[in-house]
Amino acid sequence: MGRLLVILGSSSGAGKSFLATAVCAFFKAHGYRVAPFKAQNMSLNAVAAVDGEMAWAQFVQALACGIEPSVKFNPVLLKPVGNAKSELIFLGHSRGFVESYRFDDYRKKIKPLVYDVLKELLNEFDVVVAEGAGSPVEINIKDHDFANIALCTHFDAPAILVADIDRGGVFAQIVGTYELLDEDERGYLKGIVINKFRGYEEILKPGLDYIEERLGIPVLAVLPYLEDVMPPEDSLDIRGKAGRPVLGIVRYPKMSNFSDFVPFFVESVGVKWCTCEEDLSTVDALVLPGSRKVLSDLRWMKERGIFQQIRELAGVIPVIGICGGYHMMGRFLEDPVGKEGGGCEEGLGFFPFKVAYSEVKRVKPVKAIVIGETPWLKGELTGYLIHAGEVHFEGSCEHLFKIDGVQEGCVGMGGRLIGTHLHNLFWNDVVRSRFIDLIGGKPSGKIYKEEIGKIFEKLNHLVANYPKLRQFLIKLVEEGVKNVR
Repeated sequence: MGRLLVILGSSSGAGKSFLATAVCAFFKAHGYRVAPFKAQNMSLNAVAAVDGEMAWAQFVQALACGIEPSVKFNPVLLKPVGNAKSELIFLGHSRGFVESYRFDDYRKKIKPLVYDVLKELLNEFDVVVAEGAGSPVEINIKDHDFANIALCTHFDAPAILVADIDRGGVFAQIVGTYELLDEDERGYLKGIVINKFRGYEEILKPGLDYIEERLGIPVLAVLPYLEDVMPPEDSLDIRGKAGRPVLGIVRYPKMSNFSDFVPFFVESVGVKWCTCEEDLSTVDALVLPGSRKVLSDLRWMKERGIFQQIRELAGVIPVIGICGGYHMMGRFLEDPVGKEGGGCEEGLGFFPFKVAYSEVKRVKPVKAIVIGETPWLKGELTGYLIHAGEVHFEGSCEHLFKIDGVQEGCVGMGGRLIGTHLHNLFWNDVVRSRFIDLIGGKPSGKIYKEEIGKIFEKLNHLVANYPKLRQFLIKLVEEGVKNVR
């Protein structure tokens, strides 16, 4: 059976995903069969693996491991829909909705199923790197939390605690987390990593010595603040990017699948997240991204004047709608089941269709053949579908793609209006380059998956440059939990 390492965090955003990805890259570079794992992830940034829907963070970690992404690496995905309610995705498939007041009941039922998945992975891989969720000492949910320290106690697995010094109070974070653990849980903490440090490590020595003396746990590494090294995990982490020309992306409250646009961060173009009418005045192209609450986000755009501004920009600059953004480009949207905000709403009217939502959801990696006339979309593309809602055409339209033998998407105004369900459109390098050329930019010609590979190599070297952390990881695999310190 393989070894299990749990990466806990002193808080959300402390660097669990970053460290887990780096450790995965390290183990892969050293010849071990390694897999990522996160028992439960709460995120709107999901992708379609070959076996279903999973969180973007574990998708990236699987790439760092050099393996095909699978829903087994993220058995539970919670997609918030508002009003303390989330869609429950279990092993890649929607299981309905769970409300916050019923979370304890849900956790009790799903925990053994999740742990069975982890047992399978431990039988298949040399090492599994499990990323925790939030903090391991959230007192109100700790008794039924199966995604953090419970992994250690159930599987007799060591944990590393990562804490973010950039926010301040890092030593209080570390000691506070330790003190709030039960006495029998504290022994599973085998190392501490301080993340996002700016400056010289020597000035931290009194604090590091205090932590090691008080807790009896070694500080394995003090990692530097590395801005924009990894693609962001969720919408809280995204930021704009300077450059010309400027790609505008409407950032509505329930925006999803923003990983569609991360390849632009290796290009010279600017990326601007638009939240008001004024933001649209300086962009050279505009994207309406996916949304987890399409009708709600459409109303939000109308309230902010963005809706009317988009109508005025159509034909002046390229406007692209992806998934929920594509639905907004139709004439009418209706949601009788309340899945996307409920009720009915007028769309932008760019294309002659209406959208009706139901409980049915389509999740699938696909190949798309371009059949519409555009100056920048040609040939066969790869991507994936994650969408609810059926598009019903009420008039003729030039379709954009053929997917699984069926016409999909719309194109208008000579290719300056595009709508499609296809995610990862801009992960197709030739498409991205042609699009940048269309809006007056200079494409880099880079292959994005190769750029991600370079990031993983940098992360491997980062881990390897910290002797205590490197030795800890090698000892974990070679000798196991009992002798890891």
